[in-house]
Amino acid sequence: MASSEHKNRLTQETSPYLLQHAHQPVDWYPWGPEALDKARLEDKPIFLSIGYSACHWCHVMSRECFDNEELARQMNERFVNIKVDREERPEIDAIYMNALIAMNGQGGWPLNLFLTPDQKPYFGGTYFPPVPGNHQPGFGEILRQAYDQYHTQKEQIQNRSGEILQKINSRQTPVAASENSAQTLINAAVQLLSKKFDETYGGFGAGMKFPEPMLYSLLLRHWVHSESNDVLMMVDKSLTHMAEGGMYDQLGGGFHRYSTDREWRVPHFEKMLCDSALMARLYLDAFQATQQEIYQVIPEDIFEYVDREMTSPEGAFFTSQDADTEGREGIYFTWELKEVLNLLGPRHAQVFAKMYGMTTAGQFERRNVLRVVLDMEKTAEQEGVPIFEVGHIIKNGRKALLEARGKRPQPHRDEKILTGWNGLMISALARGFTVLRKKAYLQRAATCADFIWKNLWQDGSLLRVYKDGQARFKGCLEDYACLLEGLIALYEASFESQWLAKSQSLAESMIDRFWDTNDGGFFMTANDHEPLVARLKNPMDDAMPSANAVAASALLRLGRMTGNTLFEEKGRQTVLAFQGEMEQRPAAFTAMLSAMDFMESSPIEIVLSGSEEDKEYQKMQETLYRDYRPNQMVVVYQGEETVKDIPWVEGRGPVSDQPTAYVCKEGTCHPPVHTAHALYNLLGRPPEIRLNIFDEDKKIKDMESQEQANFLNAMSDIFKHSGLGKK
Repeated sequence: MASSEHKNRLTQETSPYLLQHAHQPVDWYPWGPEALDKARLEDKPIFLSIGYSACHWCHVMSRECFDNEELARQMNERFVNIKVDREERPEIDAIYMNALIAMNGQGGWPLNLFLTPDQKPYFGGTYFPPVPGNHQPGFGEILRQAYDQYHTQKEQIQNRSGEILQKINSRQTPVAASENSAQTLINAAVQLLSKKFDETYGGFGAGMKFPEPMLYSLLLRHWVHSESNDVLMMVDKSLTHMAEGGMYDQLGGGFHRYSTDREWRVPHFEKMLCDSALMARLYLDAFQATQQEIYQVIPEDIFEYVDREMTSPEGAFFTSQDADTEGREGIYFTWELKEVLNLLGPRHAQVFAKMYGMTTAGQFERRNVLRVVLDMEKTAEQEGVPIFEVGHIIKNGRKALLEARGKRPQPHRDEKILTGWNGLMISALARGFTVLRKKAYLQRAATCADFIWKNLWQDGSLLRVYKDGQARFKGCLEDYACLLEGLIALYEASFESQWLAKSQSLAESMIDRFWDTNDGGFFMTANDHEPLVARLKNPMDDAMPSANAVAASALLRLGRMTGNTLFEEKGRQTVLAFQGEMEQRPAAFTAMLSAMDFMESSPIEIVLSGSEEDKEYQKMQETLYRDYRPNQMVVVYQGEETVKDIPWVEGRGPVSDQPTAYVCKEGTCHPPVHTAHALYNLLGRPPEIRLNIFDEDKKIKDMESQEQANFLNAMSDIFKHSGLGKK
């Protein structure tokens, strides 16, 4: 265990992850000139360990290996040891994760690599146990091998590390492309995804499953074009199973990182801000597409969770919550059946356990992960309890368990503020306002954007991390692209010109600092970034959408909105820069394919004008966001000042002081309309939905009404046969 008597250079850092290692016996350095110069001057190999504060196996290896005095002694004698928080330095993580995959065929965290003093990788892996076991060498043996290789096989190491870097850098070279349309490539991606689709439980593949929101966003876009009911079924089945499964926190809201099994039963319990933002947006899209209430409830619960547990006093958003408490994974989020029995009492606990699949054996280390295995109707049938009583039991039970859970030792929360991830949440909240019309969401998005702009936009460029009053590290492409997307969404929700002005300043800075003038597209790092062994672009999606795809989408949208041809052209060139790779692996580029779809589309352009206090004007606003139209652009005419920013609104003010909407679609601009009904007819009906959809609340109310009628009939019969009803 780390001891306070030990102290290394990480004590000067602000990263919660690095501070977790600040009192270990390992002589850790942060990434920087001091460590890199020491390695060169002393001709020592570098041991580079990359992780993040919510990573379970990072904690396990930390306890087992880095707290071990003997292993720490070997590390200190033989290596310069560098710790990196991957969330602070994604550019370093990306290079060496690519290197590990090139070496071993797979990667993950903790990411442990051995480098030459000039930062070239030659050996490594992920988690290493302290002693040999399960066909794995112990960490002591790994240290010996890495040290011996460096000192006895220098020529081979130089050749091998050179090949690895050449392989990584070769991926940055453009691939020749054909002239395939977006729809051709999207069709190919959908066919590939269909083959991997799990018909029983939703999702893709037959093992552990990540939520992968970009895939479902692309499927929804495809559904709009194709009207394929099968595609919508893939989305609906997957999102329903996710929402009802253990990967979703049934008590506190928000998604855990991924499911460890095919059935979405047991998650890996860490929670990440980026996942909350992306999943909220996806469920909002699904709500617009299907009008199913579950898809409204999930983003509302996510926003409530983020407000309650992940919001800083200044209104920005923290990064993550740990999977572990007191050294054990998932204890905070899971339950023994006897705990629920003590909290709710025998009868209510039985009903609660039936609906949420609880057993004495549990599903995870003899504890239960709450997941919906029966709906209220079936629970009522099986338990012989009226459905209104089941609803009452479940509501009160969830409240009681959440209160009890809040008294447990809390998971560690990483309270650094990341610019890019906050941009994602700004976008999600802004979308939440436009779809659900809750002003609190818009206010929270604006508060966060104000904070980021004030504290992390400095001298015309972005910084990435804010913690303990300090803004640090040059922003990566992810920060620029995700914040740009968020500011555009905030403008489209509020129509405050400041957000459009900030968007344009940010877009100009991004192009100036990250653009590849030779091959197009954006590098991960800016042109004034410290030199690294590779400069990557990473156009494919991983757990998050590719930053290049986010940048392309945002620039295309901003360019069309403002008439700035530079923005639109850079967005277009970004898509085309990666088209050859998309043609080879379309399902790996779903976010970029969405950008390409927008690029090739003729967007629906809508100008709304009139008094915001007018009831019909408000109905028109609601009408605009009732259905799923991913290529729709909405602006508000606010006088001639608006024309300076958005030229195509000229002459589109209110007619005869009435609320007025102007709609241009498919190359035609229609006469202005003045009612929500007329506007809806102009927008056109969405594709027909042929899902087995019903309104759960309505069904419950209908059943309650029927039960009440049955009760009154029974009482009438009793009253009649008692003789009391005779006059």
